[in-house]
Amino acid sequence: MSRERSNVQAPVHELIAARWSTRAFDERPVERDKLASCLEAARWAPSCYNDQPWRFLVTDRHRDSAAWNRLLACLSPGNQEWARWAPVLILTCATRLFAHNGQPNRWAQYDTGQAVMSLCLQATALGLFTHQMGGFDAEQVRQVFTVPDAFVPMSVIALGYRADPAILDDALREREQRPRQRIPLEEIVFVADWQTAFSPPCELGWEARYQETPAEALPWYRPDLDPDFAAALERLRIDGGRILDLGTGPGTQAVALAKRGFQVVATDVSATALAQARALAEREGVTVDWVLDDILATRLKDRFDLIMDRGLFHNVPPEQRDRYLAALKRLLRSGGYLLLKCFSSRETRPEGPPHRFSPEEIQRIFGADFQIIDLHESVFQRPGETDPPKALFCILRNA
Repeated sequence: MSRERSNVQAPVHELIAARWSTRAFDERPVERDKLASCLEAARWAPSCYNDQPWRFLVTDRHRDSAAWNRLLACLSPGNQEWARWAPVLILTCATRLFAHNGQPNRWAQYDTGQAVMSLCLQATALGLFTHQMGGFDAEQVRQVFTVPDAFVPMSVIALGYRADPAILDDALREREQRPRQRIPLEEIVFVADWQTAFSPPCELGWEARYQETPAEALPWYRPDLDPDFAAALERLRIDGGRILDLGTGPGTQAVALAKRGFQVVATDVSATALAQARALAEREGVTVDWVLDDILATRLKDRFDLIMDRGLFHNVPPEQRDRYLAALKRLLRSGGYLLLKCFSSRETRPEGPPHRFSPEEIQRIFGADFQIIDLHESVFQRPGETDPPKALFCILRNA
């Protein structure tokens, strides 16, 4: 299974989402036809003037262990530690000059990178894994393999099937299991000038997450009704009426409420999440009104007896909180209740939503529009989790 992309901002093709650089390689051989397909994918990469400046030297420990060992010995000690398990090591080189005119080819390394990416994606499509390495002795490679002066050694690619990460030492295993992260689009893409950052629609990130991650693996997944919400319903003696479930995600909370006899409208910005939630409701034999909607630009018109927010508010940007509050006030009937659960400021782990709150901040943000009935520390408990994230749970009444 692919390691999770942690800060997704838009959906991408499943091959791109699935490709990642493992260090845990299985020693079993790579089939000759699969190796040929990977190299063929590289061959068909685009290049300036169709110069095709890349060259590959393949070493396979199962076919020529001596050559494979010579290339392994050129790697840095840190790379040798884990690359020794990879059945195939590939040296990548780029030409210095254009073939058609002998002039310096300053695009050669760029084009060779495109070819290598094609190789890596083809490997992913075939169930293989790759890991590109820049940590190697280029001069040693040149001497050992008599690389012509016209070519520059660029990288070594490990290729093979993935093994159990248990073969790695503790430090490498921790890196292997760490979620993947990338710099946000806002920091690498600009529009019209260097001062204007590109900002993708926020709903695309949620759509990507639900496309790529099974519901049961989501950090906020809970198959039954959250105990804080169940206790609040009992305390308030609410056993019927219309409920709005904001940011329903996999729909488990909405389905649980429908089973209790509530009329439930559940919204999310992800069409994939709603499709999964709809399938869950059908399996459970309940009716929920699933609506593709963003509370910050909601098209909902009806009013509700109770609004449930389990994990949406702590994703709302500060500059849009007024819009969030205005939507709640309009959709919640007078005297109705808002049940809110968000990350607590006591939760200091970097994983999770962008905003965390203290009781004082909740009072400041909601106090002018809502009567705070209860506000206490809690947790976001998932099945089997021993150290769940710290949360705040709030019962608020629309004054």
